[in-house]
Amino acid sequence: MEKKIKIPEKYLPFGAFPIISVLLETVDLNIKIAGSRSSKYGDFNPCLHKKQAPTISINNNLNPYSFLITFLHEFAHYLVWKEKHFYAKPHGKTWKKHFSSLMQTTMDKGIFPDTILKALEKHIINPRASSCIDTGLFKVLANFDKEKSGVFIDDISDGLLFQSSNGQYFRREKKIRKRILCVCLKNKKKYLFSPIHKVFPVENQQYI
Repeated sequence: MEKKIKIPEKYLPFGAFPIISVLLETVDLNIKIAGSRSSKYGDFNPCLHKKQAPTISINNNLNPYSFLITFLHEFAHYLVWKEKHFYAKPHGKTWKKHFSSLMQTTMDKGIFPDTILKALEKHIINPRASSCIDTGLFKVLANFDKEKSGVFIDDISDGLLFQSSNGQYFRREKKIRKRILCVCLKNKKKYLFSPIHKVFPVENQQYI
């Protein structure tokens, strides 16, 4: 019987397809390629209905390296669920163990460019809930995106003006821990932005 291919090879970086195929060939798991979602890159749904297999969904607009890392992130959730660690924290020790082990199976196969590999080596020491939270890894991965409009708000200086994706104008004030404090020029209200939020610097800084 012909094996069912659950992830099209085009979504993965060169060299990753055989590794992922081996992971998937013996598991009862659905893979869903989802549309772009701003709130998340992927998720794991255990599907409590006994007649349905659990599902991993991954956004279709991710670059191949982000796609692979997201899949392994969600597959680690599947392994935690499969082992019946129902009371384990979502991104606790059990998940971190599985995710780090899965990443190691790809990191020594020449799949990732050196820049991503160095960021991943730091990331898997204490992996977070999302690669988006790891600013260093996220920025490196973003270099491989097809669409590269805007700049990270973390990379502009305090006091500079920028425009957000919704057209509003802001002034960057200062960094507070892991967030960037900004003031909206229209209503003078203060907002906290993620450091990896993409913005568009204003050429004419004499806007006000």
